[in-house]
Amino acid sequence: MPAKMKLTHIDLLRLFESPEYAEVARGFKEQKCAKKTVVCTPYDDGDRIFIVKSGRLRIFLSYDDREFTLALLEPGDIFSTHTRAFAETLDESIILSGSTRMFQQKVVESPEIALVMVKVLGELLKNSITIIEGLAFKDARMRLVDFLVTAAEERGMPHPQGVSVELGLNTEEIANLVGATRQTISSLLNELIKSGVVDKLNRRTLLIRDLPRLKDWNSLS
Repeated sequence: MPAKMKLTHIDLLRLFESPEYAEVARGFKEQKCAKKTVVCTPYDDGDRIFIVKSGRLRIFLSYDDREFTLALLEPGDIFSTHTRAFAETLDESIILSGSTRMFQQKVVESPEIALVMVKVLGELLKNSITIIEGLAFKDARMRLVDFLVTAAEERGMPHPQGVSVELGLNTEEIANLVGATRQTISSLLNELIKSGVVDKLNRRTLLIRDLPRLKDWNSLS
């Protein structure tokens, strides 16, 4: 299964709005970022914690000319810069940034924040393992099907002709998520469309016409 669309379902933004966490919230500074802004790299000095207030960020590893996406961060998700990963905005985004040392002190005093951090780290580890499994044991077609099924089950909306899934991703971004080239994913999507299993409602929204058939990727050949 490729990277999930959202790491946790616990929204730190709501947590910070409560009076008991007002002091923690004041330790973060708001930063506006244009689309395709690299928020952090493995080579940055200093450790920071950032929370996504709006927009989306992609967490990925980069080796030579290849990239491996580990996760997408959406509003309420949190991440730390002291990793070997890159973070890049997929849309115009606003992040809340604070020092790791400050945040560590607050985590000790705030069990709910500690719980979020544990969940984020757990999801990143899970995503990393599933990406390795997919690259080692599944071809691009299987990885794409896994991604579409997961997206449909997590964020799909009922539609008269099936399930609509607003991915908010173009073909290249989907390719980065599943570890394939844009040309390969474009070809596979066209194959799914011709088979009648998937259709495009617009550039960033897919219609899954037959989810059970999509799950059984062997039937699509």
